[in-house]
Amino acid sequence: MRKSVCYLFLMLLTALFVLSPVQAKTEKVLYAAANPNELGVTTFNPLKVELTHEAMILIFDKLIQWGTDGKFYPGLAESWVISEDGLTWNMTLKQGVKFHDGSPFNSEVVKWFLKEMETGPSGYMVGSIDRVEITGPYSVILHMKYPDPNMFFNMSQPFMCVPSMVAYKKYGEDFGIKQVVGSGPYKFESWSPGNELVLVKNNAYTWGPGMVKNKGPANIDKIVYKDMKEESTRFLELKTGKLDIVFDMPTMFIDKIEKDKKLGIVRLPGNTLYHMVMNTQSAPLDNQLVRKGIALAVNQESITKNVFANAGKPAYTFLIDSLSASHVDQKDQIRFDLEGSKAAFEEAGWKMGPDGIRIDKEGKKLTLKLLAKNESSYRRSAEVIQAQLAKAGVDVKITLMDPSSIRAYYKKGEHQLAVRSYDWENADILEWFLNSTRMGYPNAAMWHDNESDYLMQKAMTRSKTQEERVENFKEYHTYLLRQYLWAPFYLPAKIFAVGNRLVYPKDSLDRRFMGIGVLDWDLK
Repeated sequence: MRKSVCYLFLMLLTALFVLSPVQAKTEKVLYAAANPNELGVTTFNPLKVELTHEAMILIFDKLIQWGTDGKFYPGLAESWVISEDGLTWNMTLKQGVKFHDGSPFNSEVVKWFLKEMETGPSGYMVGSIDRVEITGPYSVILHMKYPDPNMFFNMSQPFMCVPSMVAYKKYGEDFGIKQVVGSGPYKFESWSPGNELVLVKNNAYTWGPGMVKNKGPANIDKIVYKDMKEESTRFLELKTGKLDIVFDMPTMFIDKIEKDKKLGIVRLPGNTLYHMVMNTQSAPLDNQLVRKGIALAVNQESITKNVFANAGKPAYTFLIDSLSASHVDQKDQIRFDLEGSKAAFEEAGWKMGPDGIRIDKEGKKLTLKLLAKNESSYRRSAEVIQAQLAKAGVDVKITLMDPSSIRAYYKKGEHQLAVRSYDWENADILEWFLNSTRMGYPNAAMWHDNESDYLMQKAMTRSKTQEERVENFKEYHTYLLRQYLWAPFYLPAKIFAVGNRLVYPKDSLDRRFMGIGVLDWDLK
């Protein structure tokens, strides 16, 4: 009996020693406080999405990747040759790629995807493609309607992530919500809107793009994106080690983080622009002079200093300043000019009333509603703008709204003023926000003008070279600035806060801090 017990004990010890290396392996889980601007995401379907989530870049692959060095790298498209007239793109596709459902990536998928893109909100991104010709299992020719020097940029954006054709057709309306199937380094596991999104490593992934060193699989096993509305909560969770990354860390916490040896700040060139939009179909904002009066009353330098602690730069146009099309004549830039503001209001017939609020000839006060997200940067910007407009004789009432519901409010067209921002590094953002076919959202300015539409089409479809495209967009941009549709005020740097568990290369070519470059990341 004793021998039997001893034998069993020895067998148990042996089993423990054999299994212990496997059992001892700890799952590497990265926790990130998601970008607060992405709390309104309603789907991860790239063919229908209007607001993307950072996670889409890890769930899906793109045809082309764009590096910080300005070069375009192979993604699902392994190579390409463009004809001299720009009307044919011969593309060779990467072989051996599988979607998360096991279905293959091939020429048929590309043809289906580019055709399906035409039907969605980002259809303009493939508007220059006439048809796709399949020339082999892994080769296609894009026949263009006209030369499109912007197609490289479009193909590198999250709006052109490639989903599984099989899964897309199988799941219908559930695709992007309950079922999200791409070919990227991470798989969609679960999503609780307003709470968290969970991704797990795709162990089959070995086809990382040319701009990363690790072609896959990823080193980190799981990524959990936490939706946290309160900035103070995000800061405390980072400080206590419950978070590894915080997107868009508010400037008020930067000094505290930099003094903490366990935490760090990552700064990247910004591609965000803060501005106040005006609903041009809501009286009296339908008057260009009233809009001018409002725009010139916004003091960009004061907001940059007092709200954002000079962590970025003042904005004077509708585009980020790294874009050539933003470099318009200074006389067309929108710069703080209180006397110019007052003169515009006077010319529009709004005289200063005895209580410091302007009135029209019928005695109606110039009172306007201002919407803002209920987050510190938007809330504080709105409060400063409210005080600045008061000096010009405008009575502003602020309404704070949850980020997830503010877009639905825009679509009703009942707003007047709204503090908002966008995150984009291409001049075609002007078309996205000011195309008259997208009233309410994204065209919260409710802008419709024939000359504007003509200049927009000229910039979007009649530019044969990149240089010509810049000049056409500069002309379009200048015209829009003269209409005073927005009051631009701030260009922030992109600021991320990180914990000491994160190991990442400082020389990454990824334009996004937590993009495909995550393949080269690890956790201590």
